[in-house]
Amino acid sequence: MNSQESETLAEKEAFSFEDGFSDYENLPKPSKLEILKNISLFHTFPDRVLERLVDSCKLIRLSNEEVLCEEGAVEEKMWVHLSGELLIYKLKKTIDVIRPGGFLGEMSLIDNLPRAASIRSVGDSLLIEIDNEFFHKEILTDTQAVLSIMRTLTNRARHNLDIIANECRQLNCMVHDMRNYMVPLSISEVHMNGLLKKLEGTSKNHKKREGYDELDTGLKKMISVKNNVLTLIDQTLSVTVRKKSDYIRSPADIVKLVHETTEDTFCHKQLKNKQSKITLPGKPVQEINFNELDIKRVLQNLMINAGYASEKNGVVEVGIQIKEKEAWVYVTDHGTGIPDDVKPLLLKEKYTSKPDGNGFGLLSCREIIEEYHDGKFWFESEWGKGTTFYFSLAL
Repeated sequence: MNSQESETLAEKEAFSFEDGFSDYENLPKPSKLEILKNISLFHTFPDRVLERLVDSCKLIRLSNEEVLCEEGAVEEKMWVHLSGELLIYKLKKTIDVIRPGGFLGEMSLIDNLPRAASIRSVGDSLLIEIDNEFFHKEILTDTQAVLSIMRTLTNRARHNLDIIANECRQLNCMVHDMRNYMVPLSISEVHMNGLLKKLEGTSKNHKKREGYDELDTGLKKMISVKNNVLTLIDQTLSVTVRKKSDYIRSPADIVKLVHETTEDTFCHKQLKNKQSKITLPGKPVQEINFNELDIKRVLQNLMINAGYASEKNGVVEVGIQIKEKEAWVYVTDHGTGIPDDVKPLLLKEKYTSKPDGNGFGLLSCREIIEEYHDGKFWFESEWGKGTTFYFSLAL
């Protein structure tokens, strides 16, 4: 190594990756080898292997906001991070911001599964791309390299557990406070009951005053919603403290629930200026064992999604079909349908097309039906004609 090369290395102050090595590609090969040796993955690699890496693996330059890989993509490559910052994210949620000196993307090379998250550059970034052949031939055959990968995966797992624990604590506090904010509704309930008594009359000879029936309906609806929300809050709190509670299913009228839920849900902003149509079997439907609150949640989610997919004045159809020993409940929209590339992800990932959505709705529906009611949850969609979501309940 000549004096100029030595000075170049000295300027890096013992290879601090604080600022990265944006000038990596212009450095002489000995300098590149020294940089790679200071990355944990390559500590024990002989020069001949690192030389092959330098010669055979290509450099990737990313500009600001440029995407390196997309969640769900199937790629047989990993990267060594030389300079710049990289943002790891899943849908709209940022998972981590990483700085130079490490490696990433190795999980897909190990388990041959699609990418678990997306990565994009923050500012300009420089990486070395390592393909599947080099990974298996050179990296997985080196014991120390494998140990380095295991340490990295363990650190990431610990980091993710810390994030999850912190978010659970925040959720627990927020849900607890939501319960406290429900207290004024009980006060309103007392006042409204008092007003109802006045409108009803103070003696048997008095007739109910105008507005009694409307106030009575509104009060009953408010009490029902308040009780349902409190139940959901209590269920959420029991999950965060890992308190096991019984899941209650009891005989109930599915037709009545469809009517009530349609009436309630069509107040939602996604269903304004939309029409509802309820289609029922020609013969009475027997009572079915189900959890009324949770099945109402499923119907609400499906109706709101259908409203979002429908044009103005479009029709959202809710119906029941009797199939031997099952009742099939369905919600149909006549929108554009679901793209073919989205269909495989829809019931497996937190996918949403709504700007203010989070992708939890359909996953929640599927869990309620398949895990808690032993039913099936599925959809049929044709591009340009619309989508129908179904769920089954045992008679």
